[in-house]
Amino acid sequence: MHPDRPVRNPIMPLLRALVVLACLTIGLPFAHAQDGAPDIPAVDAAAWGPYARLLERSWQLGEGYRVTWEWLSPGQELREQWINPHDGKVVQTNVIRPGDTPGRLQLTSSLLGMNLKWQGRVASADEVVWAREGMVKLPYRLRFADDGQVLYEGVKLKDELVTDVKYMHVMKPMALDAAAPAVVAVAMTADAPLGTTDAPVTAAGVEAPASPTTFAQADAPLQTPMLASEQIITGLGPLSAFAGQTFTWCTPSQVGGKNCYIRFIETGDGLQICFFPADFSTSCEFTYAAMPSDKKPGELKLTNVTSRKGEYYVSTGARWKESGQVLEFTTRKKYYESLLTEAIKLTMAPHTGWVSNADFWVARDGTLRWRSYGWTAGMLGGKSDAYDTTYELKPVTPALVQEYSTIYASWKVQGDYQRQIDAQRRREEEAQREANFAAFMGGLNAVATTVQQDMAEVDRANQRVADARRAMEEAQAREQARQQAEQAEQLRARQQAQQSALAQQQTNAQVAEQARQQAAREAEQRRVAQQQVADQARRKQKEEAERKRQAAAQKLAEDQARQRQQQEWQQSLLQARNSLRLRADICLGGSGRYYVIGPKTSVKGCATVHYEARCTGTPQGAGVQGTQHNYIGGSCMGVGDAIAIPGSPLSCPVEQVIVRVTDVTGCQ
Repeated sequence: MHPDRPVRNPIMPLLRALVVLACLTIGLPFAHAQDGAPDIPAVDAAAWGPYARLLERSWQLGEGYRVTWEWLSPGQELREQWINPHDGKVVQTNVIRPGDTPGRLQLTSSLLGMNLKWQGRVASADEVVWAREGMVKLPYRLRFADDGQVLYEGVKLKDELVTDVKYMHVMKPMALDAAAPAVVAVAMTADAPLGTTDAPVTAAGVEAPASPTTFAQADAPLQTPMLASEQIITGLGPLSAFAGQTFTWCTPSQVGGKNCYIRFIETGDGLQICFFPADFSTSCEFTYAAMPSDKKPGELKLTNVTSRKGEYYVSTGARWKESGQVLEFTTRKKYYESLLTEAIKLTMAPHTGWVSNADFWVARDGTLRWRSYGWTAGMLGGKSDAYDTTYELKPVTPALVQEYSTIYASWKVQGDYQRQIDAQRRREEEAQREANFAAFMGGLNAVATTVQQDMAEVDRANQRVADARRAMEEAQAREQARQQAEQAEQLRARQQAQQSALAQQQTNAQVAEQARQQAAREAEQRRVAQQQVADQARRKQKEEAERKRQAAAQKLAEDQARQRQQQEWQQSLLQARNSLRLRADICLGGSGRYYVIGPKTSVKGCATVHYEARCTGTPQGAGVQGTQHNYIGGSCMGVGDAIAIPGSPLSCPVEQVIVRVTDVTGCQ
């Protein structure tokens, strides 16, 4: 379960190279002292604000992302990178350039791959305020506080001025060597045993991984002369004395079925550690192989790691730690990654999976030690199933080889014998199943033969009955067809005679009807003409009377509507004053101030709410008076106004604050 590549941050050596290049380019003081480089004008703090002091160093944003700033082009383009501290990946890159006017900056972000733009205003050498172009502004402020802390704040703006702070994170400086991501180091062999000792537990109840610095004094690494920080460790380094030798971590009871032997091998500048069983059936059942990295002293580049296929995500890395005294192999597996992606920058939930670690070093007593430890990582940072075991690696002597080979051979003979017994039992069970099946199929075939014979005779009898029935049905069909033809001919003759008589009757009736209709039309025309004259006169009289009535009714309705609307408005204000219930609470990012929390009113239109906030025991009327114009509800969650109580916090806890509505009036 090991990948083909380590989990070290691939961009950190490049970042350090860029930092050195930037130092040489912009002429930092120490660069002058060491190289005698020519003076380059310092960064203009009036143009770049706090960025002039944030360069050449990484900053930790609270418990979340790590942020770095470095020049792409000194004084012209500044790159800002947000890095996931768990895996060292760059999740967002921003480029900052001077704006069109002095004191203005422009930021182009890779967030969500949309090249979003922010406009920045340099308020002072210690402060810059940003707001996104478009309807959703997402404003924030980066500044140095009076005490020197660097603050990243989400803010509210009005006319480009900060009116409120919604949240705040402190950005802590990190040393250049600490800028590398805190990768959870894990590794284990394919068949190496897992310890069961408990890991330390922090005050928050989260298991903390054991550290080599917590070993007993006898297990601490032998302090050989410390290597220079820039020196690359080749081969097995401080473990070179054990090159070509074979060791074991197993007791006699652990020999069967495990890779009990470990061999340390130097291959030029590289190293190889092999795990194999006690029967020497393979030279390397599980292998670590690594070469010195050309990117950072102490880092190793894996050239081969035995791994199991089919795993979702496993990464492996290697390095020399503890000033080059301890060889560490790290492995981790990631089951799940937060659905709230890094682009949103709202969560820093670690990956869920397991982590494991293997360390090799020389103890103070000169013995070779191997420590295997790890845990299961929870989605929100919790740890479980922790293990931590340190083994003293004993040299493999001919006597020990003989003893362990005998034990392994006995274990294998017992295993082979048990497998033979299991195979024989499976063969006997299979033979019995086959015999039972053959007997069953023999009886079934005999029954099937008898049934087939009986069914053939039944089929022949059925065929004879079917032939007779078919002949009878054909004769009946012919007789029925003849009778139907005779009946059809008789019916056609009767219908033809009836149709002729009916046609004559219809012609006579049509002539009489036409004459009657003509006389009726002429009489109706005369009556309609007379009626139209009378109706026209009456219609004019009614229209005039109706016009006058509608005008009077409309005037009365308008007067009544105005009176009713005024009454309803007054009634709704009174009802809102009597029914509105408010309380006090503390909102996240509100700097400890008390806020009024309450629902919307039922008033239609703009309403102003007058209230009194007082502590329990304060007489009514002696509290803090407040007014909220155009009240739409009070909330900390953005679904209403954030109504700060004047003079808050009060002299009592927020749970003891009473908020009473004193009046509800119109906005005018």
